[in-house]
Amino acid sequence: MEAGLTLVLPIFGVIGVGILAAKFGILSEKAIDGIDRFAFTFALPALLFRALANTELPSELPWGLWLSYYGGVLIAWALAGGAAFLLLRRSPADSVMAGFGGGFSNTVMLGIPIILTAYGEEAGVPLFFILAFHGLTVFSIATFLLETTKPRGGVRLTPVQIIGESLKGMVTNPIIVALACGITYGQIGPEIPKGVDTVLEMFARTGIPCALFTLGAMLTRYEIKRSIGTAAVMSFFKLAIHPVIVFVLAYYVFALPDLWLKVAVTMAAMPTGVFCFVLSSRYDAAPGAASSNVVLSTALSLLTLTLVLNIFL
Repeated sequence: MEAGLTLVLPIFGVIGVGILAAKFGILSEKAIDGIDRFAFTFALPALLFRALANTELPSELPWGLWLSYYGGVLIAWALAGGAAFLLLRRSPADSVMAGFGGGFSNTVMLGIPIILTAYGEEAGVPLFFILAFHGLTVFSIATFLLETTKPRGGVRLTPVQIIGESLKGMVTNPIIVALACGITYGQIGPEIPKGVDTVLEMFARTGIPCALFTLGAMLTRYEIKRSIGTAAVMSFFKLAIHPVIVFVLAYYVFALPDLWLKVAVTMAAMPTGVFCFVLSSRYDAAPGAASSNVVLSTALSLLTLTLVLNIFL
């Protein structure tokens, strides 16, 4: 387990410092929100742009990667949601959120730092292909299902409105914009001028620690407070079932290249993203379970990510 621990412990150490800073009031919530905005508006976009601007794209579209990762998301989602509905007797809307928590990874705050640290900048290409359509697919499906089972204010959004909201979120997301610009510049632009590259590098160095610190600080806003049974089901499917499904699809069905398989499975092994709680609160669909699951899955991922990375490294 030494290889996995060597990588994971420092990462969770930075997360721990963020937790302590928030718990003891060293930084205010406004200050933490400012670091979060800096990380996701400047630092991580600079890191991703710089990584992808010097990378060649594959000649064919990565259907195997998309089907492996998103197929795993949907299967884990269906299984976790079905377990919540049939075994735990949760409502249809609560079951949708339970499924969402079982298949929705913390792709940005934890996925990007761990994957780029573990596998290097060359992992940026499969990472780009996963993240490029993440919001459009996962958020659109979640919103559609929640609007079907429990519309906000009793007024349902149409499918066109749902897709429109998702597209708007994509084009205004600095991470997605940086990924797209990095790929485009890498294919048609000249070499990044040295002075510009130095500025990008300076921002990029701060991206991973700021993202991890912010994740830790923001975890203090969530707590294990109720619906522990549902949260445990969500965490089980997220940390154990989701990565196994993605591995089976990536290795046995689509025979992905080694690096791409590692990126897909490691991303699937990430804990549930904090947007799970945001979405559950917006629709009042199992917010207690969502909050508990964000904290529980992140804590347990210290063990599961160590195992996954130890296998791959």
